[in-house]
Amino acid sequence: MNTIYKRFSTSPYYLLLFCFFSIFSSCKKEYEDFPYADIVSFTVKDADGNPLKAVIDEKNLTIYWPSGQAVPDNIIPTIVVSERANVSPASGQSVAFKETTRFVVTAQNGTTKEYLIKKVINQPLLKINISSGVLVYNTKNFVNRGSNINVTGDNIIANKEQTKAFLVNTANNTEKEVAIATITPIALSVTVDNNVPDGIYQLKIISGQRSVVLERSFGVANGRPSITPVELSAIKLTLKLGEEFVLNGANRIELVNKFSIRNAANKQIYDLIIKETKTGQLTLKVPDNLPTGNYDLYSYNYPAGEYYAAGPVSGTFDDAITIVN
Repeated sequence: MNTIYKRFSTSPYYLLLFCFFSIFSSCKKEYEDFPYADIVSFTVKDADGNPLKAVIDEKNLTIYWPSGQAVPDNIIPTIVVSERANVSPASGQSVAFKETTRFVVTAQNGTTKEYLIKKVINQPLLKINISSGVLVYNTKNFVNRGSNINVTGDNIIANKEQTKAFLVNTANNTEKEVAIATITPIALSVTVDNNVPDGIYQLKIISGQRSVVLERSFGVANGRPSITPVELSAIKLTLKLGEEFVLNGANRIELVNKFSIRNAANKQIYDLIIKETKTGQLTLKVPDNLPTGNYDLYSYNYPAGEYYAAGPVSGTFDDAITIVN
């Protein structure tokens, strides 16, 4: 009996498929997932739209912010990371511009790496001094309410949004913001308004990221009582003996304790009678026995205060006052 042997034949298709899976299996074992979790570049835009590249080390993203520019609360970084890695928060997402803001990079193989923002403000030190506006009486420094303190120096940001002024109460360290009247890179003028409470203060200036509390302390005062020429011009040109009239004044006129006028003919000084005082108001009376005629000069007295000596003040009427029967 003849034995018949069949020759085994493999299809070229199956042979090719076998080779493909062999190669794929070999490649899969040879190439593992990428382990790289680095931030390669980190870029933000400054206030003028110019790119700022962070200096990157193992843990920090250091951003040097330009001098003279307002520092934003938030930034939108453009971030490039290692190949096949991702970062959170993602590139293009708004984040707080704070040194607690954290970025986590995750590699393809799951490895993570963290970075923190570190901001460095390229702003020079603020160097300032009080040049005028603080007065001295009996060795006491003081500033009159409604007046200005003038400051000169260097590196002031000439922008009222970035530069602020405060009065710091030395007794309790409370701060009151006061208005800046004028400002330049080398000088500014601060107005001490009429609402500043009594106390001893120091001037604090904040400009950008820099702040200075000036050592010179001072009290706050109302200034000497005074009657302006405009207020005096409101007096009637003709007054009768025994007549009363009201004199209004904004500069604590109620503290005036003597008001006198001079007779143009005999050059004698005569006192008017102070009938009543109210805040910003003085009621005067012409004495019944005052010599009639023209009066060309005036004078008034006020008592001493903490930051000033007692009056008097004198001057000439723009138009002579005539006293008649």
